[in-house]
Order: sequence, then C-alpha cells, then structure tokens
Amino acid sequence: MLQAVSQILGKPNACGAPPPSRNRDPLERMLRTSIQTVKPEQYLLMEGDETNSVLCLLDGWLSLSKSLPDGEIQIVDFALPGEIIETGAPGGPVSAVSIEALTDVSVAVVPVLAWEAMKRQRPDLGRISQEVRAAARARMVGRMLRLGRGRAAMRLAYALLELDARLEAIGQSIQGRFHIPMNQRVLGDFVGLSSVHVCRTLGQLVSDGIILADGRMSIEILEPGRLAELAGVDPEILRCEILAKTDHRSSTLAYPAYA
Repeated sequence: MLQAVSQILGKPNACGAPPPSRNRDPLERMLRTSIQTVKPEQYLLMEGDETNSVLCLLDGWLSLSKSLPDGEIQIVDFALPGEIIETGAPGGPVSAVSIEALTDVSVAVVPVLAWEAMKRQRPDLGRISQEVRAAARARMVGRMLRLGRGRAAMRLAYALLELDARLEAIGQSIQGRFHIPMNQRVLGDFVGLSSVHVCRTLGQLVSDGIILADGRMSIEILEPGRLAELAGVDPEILRCEILAKTDHRSSTLAYPAYA
C-alpha cells in the first residue's frame, strides 16, 4: 500500500533521533527541508494570492474554501494528514482557494519547480498526482449533487460517510468512531447549512439512533446502513471513488486531496 506523506518521513530511532539523512529517499529529504508549522485559524493562502508551491500535509487539518464578495464562505474540501494540495489555478500561479488551518498543522511547502524536478526523478509521483485529482473530483461531484439537490439530512449523512472513509484510510476512524476538529458553523460551511440547521439535523440523527455525537464533535456511526441510505450512496462504492488507488510496490504517498 502507498504510504501517506507523514509516513515517508519515517520514525525516530531508539535514541529519539531521525534516521541518518544519507539513508533517506530524495523525496523524504525534500519534504523534511520544507516543513512549516501553522496554528489554528491561520491562513496559508488566501484565494487569489500568488503561489508557486505544492503543499504536502504532514499533520493536522486544513480547510479549502471559496468566498463570495459579501463574505459568504463555502468550504469545498478538507485536507487530511498525508495529502497533497497543488495550489496553483489553471490560469496562472494564483491560489484557486483560501487554505486555513483548523488545527495545529505541520506542512511541507515545496516550490513547484522542485516538485516538478522530483516528479522527473520519481515517475510514480505523476501517476499519484493524477489519482489524487481524480479522487478529489469524485468527492466534490458527489458533494455538489447533494448541495444542489439533497435535503439537510442527505448532505450531512454524505459528509459524515465521506470523512469516515477518508479518516479510516489513515487510521483515524475505527469502526465508525472518529473526531472532526471543527464547530457546527465550520461543518455548516462544508455542507451548505447554517449552524442552527446543522445542530438540528445532527440532533435528529442522534434521536433516530443512527449516530452518536457529542459537543466536541466526536462522532460514532451506529447504523451505517441507515446513514448510507440517507446519503444515497453505497459505502463500498463511495470508498472506491473518493480514495486514491494504492499500489504496494510504491514507497510514496497516496491519499486524495484538492488539486
């Protein structure tokens, strides 16, 4: 199976020190020399900012959003640990989205030229980038359908199933139990609902015995079949569509993110 970005960096040795640099993969060395830390609610980029970097998220959560002139925000995706964000827009070196830290974040900020040079050294990165973009498109198409045509319960059910699948892929959801580090307003910006509507809909899902949810946004899916029915998806098909394909022969990364 392909490793997440954070796994490329390896584990400390018995003395607490990282492995000797001479033994590191060139991709690992590039990521290690590009690491930045970001605090919650800080922006890495604002929509329209000039950018010439690729972001490799090592730890924490990022939100990616678009905004209207009146300040209304729509979160178009979350980036999770191990994911890649190619920040440039097709029309030029400007960011297509605003990128904000939801938690403490560790991210490798790699210049585009260095990333492209690494892709020439590592042809598998080109294939992975294509798979990342395809998975991100599938996620957003599924979400767009529900934002345009689905009721509140469908939107929220789909979002919970999507996040469960993505978190399970990186070991952060166990048997439908996971935590989302955001308040109901941020979740509402993701599913196109007010925080009041999110609260009401979550409460209904809890009352119906489909999920458990506490005030810290720790979620447990009790009835995955009923949640999937509300979302209008087959969970196995959803996983196949929204997670980048993996290949055990590669030693690099493979979880999908906005690109």
